[in-house]
Amino acid sequence: MSVTTDTSEQHKTRDRFIQAIAVFKFVKATLFVLAALGAFGLMQHGVAEQAREWGSALAFTSGQHLVGRAIIFVTGLSRQRIGALGLVALFYAALFATEGVGLWREKRWAEYLTIIATGSLIPLEIWESVHRPTPMKFGTLIVNVAVVIYLVVRLRRARGEQPARAAKASVARSGATGATREPEQSTAG
Repeated sequence: MSVTTDTSEQHKTRDRFIQAIAVFKFVKATLFVLAALGAFGLMQHGVAEQAREWGSALAFTSGQHLVGRAIIFVTGLSRQRIGALGLVALFYAALFATEGVGLWREKRWAEYLTIIATGSLIPLEIWESVHRPTPMKFGTLIVNVAVVIYLVVRLRRARGEQPARAAKASVARSGATGATREPEQSTAG
């Protein structure tokens, strides 16, 4: 008796949407690592001043006042606050990377983690989208709501299938051993 596993069958059963969510989480993790590195780079003496000068030159030559404001805001922060922003960015990078790896491997814990982490930020995203609306914010909100709904439905469906699988496995085991159980009859009269 040989047990073989068909890898092509395993690949067919992989959920493409879960894989897409995992890739999205990997991209977010990469962006947060880059943001952390940028924040830590701004902590070096002289880098903030150089960034402020470049930002000012860019804002005046291209008319992009937002770029100048953003750079002045970031470089105007104290070194401690920039360091804290870098640490927060690293925390989120680790969270997104953990979610991504778990989702890629289709681990149930990763689905729960993603629901909790993504779902907990949805109220803030709604507030932000209402008070400072942009197409990017609405798009992010819609994607995150869709991810949470999909994962909740997927987990509920899987939970409903577990008793059915257990019953089939029990029947298969009793059939495999050749044992059939007769219904018990009462001898009491």
